[in-house]
Amino acid sequence: MKTYRFLLVPICFTLFFSCNDFLGCIFPREPELDNRQFPIGSTESYYYVDLNAQIINEPRDEDYDYYFEVEDLPLGLDYFVNFRTISIEGTPEVKGTFDITIFVTVDGPFRLFTDEEPEILCKYSTSKTYTVILE
Repeated sequence: MKTYRFLLVPICFTLFFSCNDFLGCIFPREPELDNRQFPIGSTESYYYVDLNAQIINEPRDEDYDYYFEVEDLPLGLDYFVNFRTISIEGTPEVKGTFDITIFVTVDGPFRLFTDEEPEILCKYSTSKTYTVILE
């Protein structure tokens, strides 16, 4: 039992003094993209997939603005943004396996008629790489 007491002191010190926001260390508030596999596409048909972004552990994630960027899209595909949803669509022109990276950055929250300070997120941007297979 004494061993556990010895470990308790460094753990408490780390939790209380290494974070600006104690709860932010336990429940991080940061943007996140869906975890999913993209469907296999064909150069002979229209390709479409949606991804959603959110801010985990933030009940007011609707109050933020979301900005997306995409790198390494295959020829023929483009992306469109509708608030927190990004759509990858088009008719692919080349076959192969492609790794595309999607970046999302959030800004906000924007709350009207409040005097309270906005909560600070742990991170304001993230990215994720997805694999697109075109046959």
